[in-house]
Amino acid sequence: MKKRIVLLLLAALMLCALAACGEEPEPVSTPVPTPTPEATPSPTPSAGPLAEEEAAPAIISFSYESEILDSDGIIMLTVQSAEPEVRIPGNDAAARRIEDTLSPLLSVSAEKKQEYLQLAKDDYDLRSEDMKMLWGGYFIYNSAQALRADTELLSIKYSVIDFTGGIQEAYGEHGACFDVRTGERLTARDIAADFDVLKAAVLQEILDEAGDDARYFDVEEFAATVLDGDQWYLDEDGLTVFANIYEIGTFNEGQVEFELDYDELTGLLDERWFPQDGHAGTLAVSFENPGFAELDSISLDAGADTWYILSSADLENVTLSRVVMDEDGEYERGEELGFYAELGAGECLSITAYFMDTPQLAISTSEGEYLIAQSGRDSSLLLIPVDF
Repeated sequence: MKKRIVLLLLAALMLCALAACGEEPEPVSTPVPTPTPEATPSPTPSAGPLAEEEAAPAIISFSYESEILDSDGIIMLTVQSAEPEVRIPGNDAAARRIEDTLSPLLSVSAEKKQEYLQLAKDDYDLRSEDMKMLWGGYFIYNSAQALRADTELLSIKYSVIDFTGGIQEAYGEHGACFDVRTGERLTARDIAADFDVLKAAVLQEILDEAGDDARYFDVEEFAATVLDGDQWYLDEDGLTVFANIYEIGTFNEGQVEFELDYDELTGLLDERWFPQDGHAGTLAVSFENPGFAELDSISLDAGADTWYILSSADLENVTLSRVVMDEDGEYERGEELGFYAELGAGECLSITAYFMDTPQLAISTSEGEYLIAQSGRDSSLLLIPVDF
């Protein structure tokens, strides 16, 4: 238990200063004033990336805008665009740079809208009256999801789904990782300790998983070039590379993913891009609040330290609960302390509670479940994945 036990020792010491009586008083010297040094102006803070000790986690949310385009009252095209909002406390320049990179990827251009609208009109006009009764129009849906957001890395996965008639939609998914300090989009070369060694490890992982599987084709060609593009991302578990539908398999195989966890990436990935203690995906626990809005405050132990559960993206179905250990030594969820339908990007929960030798609390979200613990090494807070 991390308790602050304050012992107040009160001791009264009476000191009597006896003045010498009957002696001639010594001359009183006039003090010479000490010159006051001129104040040195403080340097103007730099507008560039924050120093390491001042770094704050990235916060990201997405808003969606839908548009319906029709012809003579018949819906021809439905369009959904995503608009990112990125905040990095103390580093607006990096946040704007990330937004400027993401916005064109998640929006639908006017040229593409007009192209698809004309295709839809032509398709509709060529249909028989019976087939027109089954008409549902074309659509373009863009969406995005934050996978990891901390003081070093912001990682998202975004999807583009098009339907232009036929039996099935066209799917395309992409990854995008950013340096939170600079706002720069990262390539696989940027994150690698040695790109050639990382590329060889990814190639071997893909060949081991799918090289001899009859369901897949062109596996070696895909594996040799996947890190040169944007079909990869880092999340709380490790590095994922993926093949889009039809790339190495049929539609029924869907998107095919290959994963290397962080243990396997030791020596392959630059150490800076490994997850930090107290962070898991877009969730974090910390004794400091870097400016997140407080959604709720829960006090469990009067006089204990206050700490914070920070959300860098919109999370749903957030539950804070006690945990207990069963007779088999497994953790299970206990008393529910708070439920929140949503913990928004840039919001936090304030918790006042002691830490014991074993985890006493857990948090569950739409993204995962974690025990909340304190490190015995440096007293930092930890999020430990758990499966209740």
